[in-house]
Amino acid sequence: MRLFFSVIMILLSSFSSAHAQLKIQEVISTHGIKAWLVEDTTTPVIAMNFSFEVGAAHDPDDKVGLASLTAQMLTEGAGKFNSHAFAQKLQEIASFISFNATLSHFAGSLKTTKANASEAFQLLKITLTEPLFSSHEFTKIVNAHITALANIEKQPSTIALTQLRKQIFGASHPYARFTEGSFKTIKKITSEDLKKFMKNMSRSTLKIGVCGNITAQELKKILDNIFSFLPEEANLPEIPPAQFPQQEKITTIKLAQPQSIGLFAQEALDFKDPNYLKLSILNEALGRGSVSRLMNEVREKRGYAYHVGTNIQQEPCISLLMGSVGSQNTRIMKSLSLIKEEWKRLRDHGLTKEEFIDAKSHILGAYTLNFMSSPQISELLLLYQVIDAPRTYMENREQLLNAITLEQVNHFAKDFFTPEKLQIVIVGNPEEGETHAQ
Repeated sequence: MRLFFSVIMILLSSFSSAHAQLKIQEVISTHGIKAWLVEDTTTPVIAMNFSFEVGAAHDPDDKVGLASLTAQMLTEGAGKFNSHAFAQKLQEIASFISFNATLSHFAGSLKTTKANASEAFQLLKITLTEPLFSSHEFTKIVNAHITALANIEKQPSTIALTQLRKQIFGASHPYARFTEGSFKTIKKITSEDLKKFMKNMSRSTLKIGVCGNITAQELKKILDNIFSFLPEEANLPEIPPAQFPQQEKITTIKLAQPQSIGLFAQEALDFKDPNYLKLSILNEALGRGSVSRLMNEVREKRGYAYHVGTNIQQEPCISLLMGSVGSQNTRIMKSLSLIKEEWKRLRDHGLTKEEFIDAKSHILGAYTLNFMSSPQISELLLLYQVIDAPRTYMENREQLLNAITLEQVNHFAKDFFTPEKLQIVIVGNPEEGETHAQ
């Protein structure tokens, strides 16, 4: 769940009508813990995904990376199991537990079998209630984290995304942070900080998705056993609001390499906006689909880019329509200029009938088989809750999409696309004289 919100939008774009047949139950335990469940007795597997609304954006300013370190440390020993014994026990019972921190969420996942469910869920419980956070393992994880940072921070994609977020949110905003922190902030974090961070996981923001060979009654007991200890509320710092920039800005970061990457973004819509599905159709045709306009115009026709595409990302503060392009230094500015032209063309002229039909068809029918395993469905159940979608959304989605007309989509496009406000970041060494996108 590393790309938490981008994954949300990929799944939402791909989820087909076949999934509407899934029976989603809302399970509420004795202590009021809620979960969405899809029961499947045809498989021995049980999968659980859960998250809390706390992440790197809530880290202290001088200890950014705390959420990420906590996620790594939770599986490094708990209860009577040291790090090695914990990993060995999971292997013995053919189970998997992992945690991940993003800017806005702290998420966990479990995969086990019906036969080993009791032991697996007990291991999950002690990771949350009795994590060891031993000094030896903490030092090892911190050193490994710092080593990884040294490489990650130099990657063009990291440099570009960090700059783009600063450009959009403002350099001091919590959502402009790099989730993994820096050498300076990581070195200030102690194991005591990890213990304090654990107190931020509250029932008020807990969301849970479960799929597999487990009944609602069985799940109720498990929910209480694992999560009832959590505090009802957490005392978290308030994240300030953010406003998308109202003027275009292009930033070039020079890096000595033969290729350049470009990131671009404009403000999008929240999932609950009534025009969201229209935007999904436009995004599919513009840059998400394999036969999208950008792929055709920038890569196939002219050979300007190695890759190009767009996606919708749901951020707690601002939703974004983001895109990326990779190109030779001599062609990156031509690529970005052409992307801006396509942005304008879509605003001014909309989709053709053929593009509209193809985009709709792809959204409704693509990748059906890719989202049918218990862990994938479990994650999907969680993600729908995170964006506050109703349980009936899957049943109604095809009908809602089919009700949208080409005229409605093109009318919406005229008001939505704002090429004059695009935020663009280039990392590489654009050819001399090519310093801006027209």
